[in-house]
Amino acid sequence: MDKIGKILKDKRLELGITVEEVSQRTRLTVKHIKAIEEGDISYFKDDLSYLRFFLKAYCDVLGLDFEDFKGLLRNSIDEYTTSFSLDTVRQHEQIELGIQRTNEMLKQPTNEKKKKKPKKAKRRRRFDISLLSFLAIIFVILIGLMFAVVMIFKDGDPVDNDISENRPPIAIVDDPYSSDAPTNKDLNSQNQEGNNKDEKPIKLPDEKKEMEIKKVSEDASTAVYTIENLKETDDIDVEITFGCNSTFRALADGKEKNDPIRKQYNYKDVIHVREKAVKGKKIQLAFGFMLSNTIKVNGKNLEIPTALSNKQGSGIIELNVKGE
Repeated sequence: MDKIGKILKDKRLELGITVEEVSQRTRLTVKHIKAIEEGDISYFKDDLSYLRFFLKAYCDVLGLDFEDFKGLLRNSIDEYTTSFSLDTVRQHEQIELGIQRTNEMLKQPTNEKKKKKPKKAKRRRRFDISLLSFLAIIFVILIGLMFAVVMIFKDGDPVDNDISENRPPIAIVDDPYSSDAPTNKDLNSQNQEGNNKDEKPIKLPDEKKEMEIKKVSEDASTAVYTIENLKETDDIDVEITFGCNSTFRALADGKEKNDPIRKQYNYKDVIHVREKAVKGKKIQLAFGFMLSNTIKVNGKNLEIPTALSNKQGSGIIELNVKGE
């Protein structure tokens, strides 16, 4: 990695390009560029899978062929991962040895304490007779109070009980001659109002259904979806944000589109694929590299399968307009 960094740095100085200019052209941070030039591969320990893309972007700016550095980069990564794994094993061995020694040291004083610990003599509990007498008196008083309360509620007032038991039930009878009773005229007017309401029903407008995206099938390189609840007058706007440098082309009903054009797009580039929501329309999005790309359809996130979203290779997303 030191050799690669020295070659790139010498070429940059030869061309008179600053680190900041390289950062603007490659979208790499200044820290990333300096780490590459210093051969500090440990700086990329969490991004080793992206290191080849960083170097390729840097080589493109300097006009160098990345193929000349592939072998050196592969050897550097292999040496680093091997040394990193050996250090991890040694650390685990040291930790286990320390734990074993600590356990042995803790066992010795514990055994000595068990031997020296004297037996406690059993003490007999003595009950206070005066306390037991006091508690017994309170218990008797409480029982007497409870008995008195029960007797009071049980007896009640004998006069009121007899009257309530012998009182006949009251029947409620509608009086047909009452002034509050509805007349035939009132009933006819109510029926007429009901008939008038039935003659002019109120028709509510149909509510527009929300667009739905359903996944139909998926495999190692393709995911197929249907778009539902759209009319043929509606527009479909597919927004794509690239998570890495990748070639891309879009097809509508098997024909390649010119907008957006077929080319390689860079990390964080945003493009739009627009079509009319014609029933049976098939839109295909072909990526040269699927890793970390995000897709929205009319502002709604498209859930890409994890295996396809993390794939470091080509993939296809297919959208079929189902229509109403």
